Amino acid sequence: MALGQEVRYAVRTLRNNPGFAAIAVLTLALGIGANTAMFSVVHGVLLRPLDYPNASRIVALQTAWPQRNKTTWRATGGDLVDLRAQAGDLEQLAFYQGGMLGVQLASHAEFVGTYLVTPNFLSIFGQAPVAGRLLEDGDVRRGAVVGMPFAVRNFGSAAGALGKTLHMDAVAYEIVGVLPAGFSFPPEAQLWLAYSPQPQNLNRTAFNYRAIGLLKSGVSLDAANAQLRTVGSRLESQYQDSNRGKTFQVMPLEEQLVGPVRSMLYFLMAAVSLVLLIACANVANLMLARATSRSREMAVRSALGASRLDIVRQLLVESAVVALAGGLLGILLAYAGTTALLTLTNQGTLPRSADVQVDWAVMLFAIAASLGASFLFGLSPAWQASRVDLQEALKQGGRGAVAGGPAHLRNALVVAQVALSFVLAIGAGLLFRSFMALNEVDLGYRSQGMLVMQAHHPARTLEENLKAGQFFATLTAELSHLPGVISAGAAMGVPAGPYGSNGSYVVDGQDFHSRNLPQAIFSLSGPGYFSTMGIPLVRGRDFSAADTYDAPLVAVISESLAKQSFGNQDPVGHTIECGLDSLKWMTVVGVVADVRQESPASSPGPTLYMPLLQHPFYGNELQVVMRTAVTPTSLIDTVRSRVGAENPQVAMRFTTMDAMLSRSIATPRLRMTLVALFAGLALLLAMAGMYGVMSYVTTQRIPEFGVRMALGASPRDVVLLVLRRAAQMAAVGIAIGLGLAFSAARVMNSMLFGLKSTDATTYVLVLIAVMPIVTLAASVPAWRAARVDPQSALRNE
Repeated sequence: MALGQEVRYAVRTLRNNPGFAAIAVLTLALGIGANTAMFSVVHGVLLRPLDYPNASRIVALQTAWPQRNKTTWRATGGDLVDLRAQAGDLEQLAFYQGGMLGVQLASHAEFVGTYLVTPNFLSIFGQAPVAGRLLEDGDVRRGAVVGMPFAVRNFGSAAGALGKTLHMDAVAYEIVGVLPAGFSFPPEAQLWLAYSPQPQNLNRTAFNYRAIGLLKSGVSLDAANAQLRTVGSRLESQYQDSNRGKTFQVMPLEEQLVGPVRSMLYFLMAAVSLVLLIACANVANLMLARATSRSREMAVRSALGASRLDIVRQLLVESAVVALAGGLLGILLAYAGTTALLTLTNQGTLPRSADVQVDWAVMLFAIAASLGASFLFGLSPAWQASRVDLQEALKQGGRGAVAGGPAHLRNALVVAQVALSFVLAIGAGLLFRSFMALNEVDLGYRSQGMLVMQAHHPARTLEENLKAGQFFATLTAELSHLPGVISAGAAMGVPAGPYGSNGSYVVDGQDFHSRNLPQAIFSLSGPGYFSTMGIPLVRGRDFSAADTYDAPLVAVISESLAKQSFGNQDPVGHTIECGLDSLKWMTVVGVVADVRQESPASSPGPTLYMPLLQHPFYGNELQVVMRTAVTPTSLIDTVRSRVGAENPQVAMRFTTMDAMLSRSIATPRLRMTLVALFAGLALLLAMAGMYGVMSYVTTQRIPEFGVRMALGASPRDVVLLVLRRAAQMAAVGIAIGLGLAFSAARVMNSMLFGLKSTDATTYVLVLIAVMPIVTLAASVPAWRAARVDPQSALRNE
């Protein structure tokens, strides 16, 4: 039979069995759709090349300490100057700094992704502007390039933006170019301001800059890194205090962008692949049951001259038709699934989200998955059907005449489904309990009922920054008296916030150029910040309005820093020095409790707090926190109006401390949510598999149940008999799944917080949940078996 005829015959056969076809196609569509949606994310984020002409040559610079197994994507100004002069394998080296900053336009101020970049920064990407030109050396501190969305939003068009002036920190910049809408690096950037190629801070311990480079044509990554290690060794010998153990390396730019999510996405892809395997096992069971019922048809075809290969090929064609139909429906489901995945990651968990789409590569994956699935679930049923016992099949009319005992294979497939779904359930359970532990951890501060205003007051000179600091000091005091506000405070470096700093420090006259200096987080705060945040004052005093720029320098330290540097001594009255803005001694006036600065998953570390007014160059962009007696967001308009009335040039944006915390744990929440969804789908399919097998077995055993009931067995006995068999298969599946889970869960240790991948409580809870769920899938077939009329069953037999 030709292939076209076999396809038409397969379609006709499936059309004559709409129930079987619908269930098989839908089951596969769920598995293929989930896998295709997940692959669309993996492809868009990890596999799709960066859309830059020079993408293969663009690299990001890392500072590394190999002996400490530590790296950072940041570099110091002094090191950058030497690297640019000595790293000849880099055709270009550019650096940048910035983030969401306040800019002033003619009619308003707003926060926008703003970066100070060296003039050659944009040329590294090979991007052609849609209007105007790129930055040049003569544009330093006067020229700006903007993104298309920013130009349209504020000036109506790209052409309308050219020549317009905006201000950032009281410096005027003229827009000289507009970049295409699709370009944005760093990811949130929409405004690039020309910055001097000479770093402002040449300190070799202050990691203030990020850097990218362009490899020379023909230079490999390994060759460039070998040269950078040579330069690093040279600088280590030259600057032994600051560069001891320090070296440099470059990585492809995409590593900086997607490296943090690579392992998570591959983990989720592996998890959803188990769902497809379970779906294939489910359809294989359906095909086996159907092949058994078609044994007479296969016998007749064999009697008419069909070879075993003909029968296998025909049934494989039917499997392929089912799989392709499931794949087409799966692609439709994948569109919705991809949208849902992007919605789940709308808090910035997913880099390159704009590149995620169901394109031809994703469709080819869906087709390949469909064909692979058809082979997985179609081969065994086809082989079993080809081994039909001709005489027995014709004699028995096709009832159970397939040789080789396909019942054992059906049972094995159900066991496999239960095992794989149990593995997913264990993963979901571990991630859920880990996420609950994150939410229950003691943060060291208050998050409920907290409104956070990020504000940027334009300032450039010392005098302007002092005025900005005084503005915020006065504003904070006024906001604390607003109706609905209990208290207010200001800081640079709010926990889970976008800004902060860290570095080395010394105490009590120690030499700042000593080796192996202790490290701490640096934060600035004003009066009332600790009480507003609910950070307990352990000893000493808080900052006050008297801690001004002209007053003696003071500091408050955390308990961890006190223990790290002062042991059991009382640190109040001792002195401390850091390199935040000047090497001047500060007197410790207080000690506060530790906080988890970065996220609930971060350990509390040493923190050095300094008064905002005593460090004015860091005090014009900060966060004002307000503890409220009402819903925090209900005060946004009132606060915006109050600040705007005081100074319309102050850029503002609002959030809540709960929202900031939620964003900081977005990645573990995404992992937990998706694995839980996959586990739920897997259990649903496993239940369907158990139901199908038990229904088939129950139908085959109706005569036996009739005899049992005729001999005195009660309906309850029949129900227990069916459920016992289901429980046996579920138990074997769970036992196998337990072994698989122990082996697979070890890769999750780095994703868990507060527990290990072998957490016994999780395994017991999942076992208690899964065993009854899967077993109860047999309750309907058991109930039907219990209602068998013994006389009718014996008469039919």
